[in-house]
Amino acid sequence: MLLNFRADEQDTTVQVRRQDERWLLTIEDQEIPLAADQDASGCWLVDTHQGRRRLWVAVRGDERLVFCDGRVHTFRLPDPEHDDGAEEASGGPNVVAQMPGKVVRVLVGPGGVVKAGQTLVIMESMKMETDIAAPMDGVVETVHVSDAEVVAQGDLLVTIIEGE
Repeated sequence: MLLNFRADEQDTTVQVRRQDERWLLTIEDQEIPLAADQDASGCWLVDTHQGRRRLWVAVRGDERLVFCDGRVHTFRLPDPEHDDGAEEASGGPNVVAQMPGKVVRVLVGPGGVVKAGQTLVIMESMKMETDIAAPMDGVVETVHVSDAEVVAQGDLLVTIIEGE
């Protein structure tokens, strides 16, 4: 997933990807491994090579305001519907996670025929389950997640190609 980060009126792109039980951030060709857990108060505890940080996150539209070390950092999330490069690379419409969460159950497999509105994946986020539906009729080309997997917002879940 790509995030656009603005600090001191300067934009930076941050790539975020899962690596085993940790996350890997790539910022200006520098890779930063980290682990993140949310405590009971909603605060994120993030462990990096620089030590542990406490973060608070607020949502404002397509922005995430992150309070850390006495400063507020603004992240803008990509719009999956307008990410033409990702769609071309996969050969068809991509179904992505609209928020971070845990995959409860994957209900389709590669080659499966699906109808628009059919539930493909059930996700849990903030103790609520959400059905992720097919945007159109088609055939499942690839399932990118599995049951119990934790995903970030914008992560690719399923790729569908138009049916005949």
